[in-house]
Amino acid sequence: MKGILYTLMISLMLIPILALVIFYSQTSQIRDIDTDIRANELEYFSKSIERDLERFIEINGKRALISAVSKIVVNGTPLDDAQMRLGEMMVNGTLFGEPSPLVDESNLMFWQDRINEIADSSGFIVDFENIQIYINQSDSFNLMFNVNISINISDKLEVMGVLKNISTSVPVSIEGVEDPMFPLNTYGRVVRFIRQSNVSKQTQYYAQGANASGFVTGEAFVIDSTQLTSSFSDKILVTDSISGKEAIASGFLGVVSEGDINIPSGILGKAITGATGAMASVINGSTIYLDETTRKVWDLGNLTMDIKSGFYHESSSGASFLDRLEGNTMLTPEYGYGLETFVYLPDITNSGVSIDNSASCVDYRYWNGIAGSAIRNNDYDPIYSWFKMDSSSAADYGIDELV
Repeated sequence: MKGILYTLMISLMLIPILALVIFYSQTSQIRDIDTDIRANELEYFSKSIERDLERFIEINGKRALISAVSKIVVNGTPLDDAQMRLGEMMVNGTLFGEPSPLVDESNLMFWQDRINEIADSSGFIVDFENIQIYINQSDSFNLMFNVNISINISDKLEVMGVLKNISTSVPVSIEGVEDPMFPLNTYGRVVRFIRQSNVSKQTQYYAQGANASGFVTGEAFVIDSTQLTSSFSDKILVTDSISGKEAIASGFLGVVSEGDINIPSGILGKAITGATGAMASVINGSTIYLDETTRKVWDLGNLTMDIKSGFYHESSSGASFLDRLEGNTMLTPEYGYGLETFVYLPDITNSGVSIDNSASCVDYRYWNGIAGSAIRNNDYDPIYSWFKMDSSSAADYGIDELV
């Protein structure tokens, strides 16, 4: 009986102790869970800052470019150091120490304050140190914004934190940004926005004939001779043969024949004959140029589009975008990736600025006064009779046989 009593007494004494052990064990587990959750929140917040930084650079990098060009256009003077000034705009929202539109309230200092507001509402403290930014060309149509930030995130409630370096490289396109070279060389009167050409820079020819007469540019009309029943005075006929249909063929702006080696006596206009494969290679409706000297059917549609639309191509000598911000017309080795476009002389004339009729129309060569020659003495297209190109550029564009 006494043994049972002692057993009950010991059990009664152990129950509170066991209860305390279980309570503290459960409390400890809850604390561990809470700590794990908070640690995960801290890690997620840290990664969110990294992702947000990339988006911020992509958006505000473009704003900085636009704001920089705007300053150049208004003042009529280039930047002294494009990399340094763009960095200043990205970090502080200033240019030459003065607030710059578009970035004066959207810069890394502003971004840091916004991050801290969000961090405070989540119970975190964020410190940014050693903000560094380096900007250079990544290719002809993109700048690379390289940003490095030392970041310290700590928790107000828990003894934990994150200390890390955030490094990111974000390409920022110059597509759609105004080219500072044009306003700098036209007293701010001519505007040109950068748009990358979506066609090949290299000009090709479709076919070469045995005989040719005259020079003409026009829209190709490709048709089998058996279906040829009428002529179009504004098109160039491309067919297999014009024998027996000389009267109809003579009504076209020009003629390209595959099978006729000699030009029939009845053809009064411009023609290329013996042009094997012309029907298969010439695209119906495309712009073609018949050249008597080379006896070739040229595809100058891409060149015409570049002239008319002011598209840009990569260049081994033309100024890069950073060069253009600094007022340079030639590519500097530091930046490495150049650009070029054609100066549209009618735009210059209409702005009241005098033009150089003898200069190549490739932009950086035009502003440097490098002489050019007309395509086949202006027989290419009367609309572009003013267009000239220097021999080096002509080789780049594949028309060295035509200048």
